[in-house]
This record gives sequence, C-alpha cells and structure tokens, in this order.
Amino acid sequence: MSTWAPEAPAGAETSPKNVTALPLWQRALAFGTGLGIAIGEHTLEAAIVRARPAGATLLATTTIKDFRNRPAAEWGAALLRFLGSARETRLAATVLLPRGEVIVRNLTLPGVTDKDAANAIELQIDTLHPWGDVDVAWGWSRAGKDPAKGEVIIGLAKKETLSLYETLFEKAGIPIAAATFSPAVIHAAIRVWNAAPESVLCFHTDESGHTEVYGESEARALFSAEFSGAPERALAFARAELRMTADRPAEPLLKALPAAQGNTSSPALSSMGLAYAAAIAGSAPHVAKFANLLPPERRASHDRIQFVIPAILIFLVAMALLATFVIFPAVEQRRYRGDLDRATRQLEPAAARAQALERKIKENRGRTVLLDEIKRRPQDDLEVLNELTRILPPQVWTNSIEIYPDSVVISGEADQAAPLLKLLDSSPLFQNSDFALSVTRSAQTEQFRIKTIRRGRAGRTTP
Repeated sequence: MSTWAPEAPAGAETSPKNVTALPLWQRALAFGTGLGIAIGEHTLEAAIVRARPAGATLLATTTIKDFRNRPAAEWGAALLRFLGSARETRLAATVLLPRGEVIVRNLTLPGVTDKDAANAIELQIDTLHPWGDVDVAWGWSRAGKDPAKGEVIIGLAKKETLSLYETLFEKAGIPIAAATFSPAVIHAAIRVWNAAPESVLCFHTDESGHTEVYGESEARALFSAEFSGAPERALAFARAELRMTADRPAEPLLKALPAAQGNTSSPALSSMGLAYAAAIAGSAPHVAKFANLLPPERRASHDRIQFVIPAILIFLVAMALLATFVIFPAVEQRRYRGDLDRATRQLEPAAARAQALERKIKENRGRTVLLDEIKRRPQDDLEVLNELTRILPPQVWTNSIEIYPDSVVISGEADQAAPLLKLLDSSPLFQNSDFALSVTRSAQTEQFRIKTIRRGRAGRTTP
C-alpha cells in the first residue's frame, strides 16, 4: 500500500502548534531529503520527507506487509519502486529498530564533552544491559534542553540483531545510513525547526497493540517506554515518571512532530509517526543529531555535502588553470602595455622637442639656402646684364629687362627681332629663347618680347 502526498503550493501554512520557531539562521542547515523506515513485527512503514528551512514536506508514504515471510528482493523491489515514484532513487534509509529489540537508557555526564562522552559511556556499557557477555552495538546522543547538564540517551542492541537487519536490507537493495531507535529520532525531529518544548507527552500504538510513550518534562529530560497493556495505564505511568499532573493531555506522535506541508489528511498516515520522525531526522543530518548504532564505516550516505569538497577542489583547480593560462597572461600583457604607455608618455615631451628641433633645422636650412641664393643674385644679375650688353647689337633698343632666378624677359625694338633668338642661345648664359608675345611691326622697327632661360637655373622660382 502506497500513499502519495503531493507538495504543498508555495506559501502553504503548517498546522499551528504551541512551539517557538528557531531563528532562520539556525534553520538554514535544515536542507535535504530523508527516507525513514520503521521496522514493525510484521510490516515495514516508510516515509519520505523533504526538509527546507521553512519546514518539512511529506512527499510519500508506503507500507510493506508481511515482510518477514517474503523474500527480501521482493519487498526491496517494492520499496525501490516507491522511491522511484517519488523521484528519490538514491536515498539511504534511516532505519528504526523494533522498540522491543533496543534497550534505552538515560545517563548524566556533567562536564563531559562530546569528544570524551563515548569513552565515558563505554566504561559503563556492561552495566546498561542484561545480556551478559553478548556483543552489543550502541549509540548515544544528547537529551534535554540544557546541554550543560550532560544528559544523554543511549540505545543498545545485540550485534547479532543489528547484523541480521543489515543483511536483510542489503539483500533488499536498500542502503542504510543509520540504524537507530524511536526516542532518539523523536527527540531530534521535534528540534529541527523549533526550540525545545517545555514538555512533551505523546504516544504511538503499533500493529500489535503495543503502546510506546515518549515524554519530556522539567523533572526528566527524556522518558520512553513500550507497554503491552491499555494506553491509559501506559500514559498514567509516564505522567508519574515525568512528574506531570494527571490531567496532562497526551497526543498521538504524529501531532507532536513538526507539522508537514502536503496532503497529510489520509487515515493511513496516522500510523506513520515513527517512520515520519525517522524521515525528518534523516532529512536534516546537520541539524538533527541522533544516536546511530551503525559504525561509521558501515553507514551509507546520500548527503550531497559529500560532493562539496571534491566540487570545491575541482573548482579551485579550474580557477588555478584559468588564472595560469588566461588571467595571469592577460594581466601581464595589460601591465606590459601600461608600462609601454607610461614610457611613451614620458618620452613624448622629448620626442616633441626633437621633432620641433628637426622642423626648425629644416626651416633654417631653407632660409640659409635662400639667403645664399639672394646673396649670389646681384653678381649673377650683373653678369646677365653684361652678357646682354655684349651680345645685343647696337641697333637693338631695350625698353625693359626683367631678371628672374631661372629666366630673363627682354622687351624692346629692333630692325629684325627673329635673329635675336639665335643670338641669345649662342650665349653660355641663355638657352631656349623664344618670343613671349607676337612680334609687332611699326614704321622701321619690330617690337618684341623675348623670354630666355638661364642656363643651370631651370626649376628655380622667383622669391
């Protein structure tokens, strides 16, 4: 028989209870999913709980009937299908041993730290059970509201019994994270999201009619016992042990535990108190500290925290490789470019001065050449005039002589102007003589305007 409990919508409220919620920073570690399995006389009850800082969500429950007379592989396959339907196939179970097969003891170890508590308890183990020389498995956890009082709860079971259940679940294919007992998980479950209550009195009746009573009070940190008689007598005895008044009401275990989101109204859930408590304790292992009879080396785990350290190491290696081959070269290149930019800025004034000096030198050279040219021009111009005086016939009358650095323009009158071109070209100072304007005839003379090029001065311009 399987009962599916869908998740509640966002903002769903839990049932009001007379409890004080812990601050959010204390509830932040309540994160995970737990599979709780309560072993009964003939049945296995299983519940899956998802823990979040806001509270618990009951995902699904199921009951495996007559498991002791069925092959482990058969009912194990049913449990695996149940986990698959909840999409939680990798969960390891928190298994509650039958209450009648576990001896529960309370001890007070004032001033003993958690580190030394195990050694202190081990010295007294032989006095805590009636089985003589039989090997026992045991586990312990703190009890009560005040850790300073040193109150602890201890569960003891025969190693033979524990090994039997380990083998059974191994054949069924269900890994076990914890083998524990009901008072330990109830004590842990009611403290996951809420502060320790002032007092608790609750009961659970199993399939065989046995009533288990759980209580806490100022007089006694924890009381747990199983009774085969009427529940009223069991509760009366519990009230006496807890120093409670006779009218102190008791409630079913399921109501004493943290309220779950989801559909918890099914009648089948009323018998799931122990499985639900185990699932809550298993879903928040970093908050719910409870006794575990399994040695650490035989505990399976589905807690994703085990992957955190490898993931962190992989991340650090990846970051180191990224830094080595990407970030550091980029930073070094950027720093190198920065150094070059700074050096360039430092040299820019000197480079600017050098460029300015180079321009000034070029300008000064040009001026020097021009001055030399100007200095030479009077002498050259006189040579031009002397040469023209020498080669021009007396009959030629010049109106103007324009002397330029590369040419000479002569305007005047002559009987015949054409022979003057050849005459000018015969001079060592002139070449390529030609009329600048057409020759005009007036009376006895021809008026001309001749442009002749000065030899060796071609390409120069007038300043």
